[in-house]
Amino acid sequence: MFEASVSKYSGNRIVLYPPKDYQERLRKFHGKKVKVLVVIESN
Repeated sequence: MFEASVSKYSGNRIVLYPPKDYQERLRKFHGKKVKVLVVIESN
């Protein structure tokens, strides 16, 4: 589990930017369909 920032919107897609520590781990899933659970905390 990690916190990510929403880096941009493009059409109907949203790009999430994970922390640098997780980028290498996620690289192996490039091009694959994955399931992501998003939790939005209230301020």
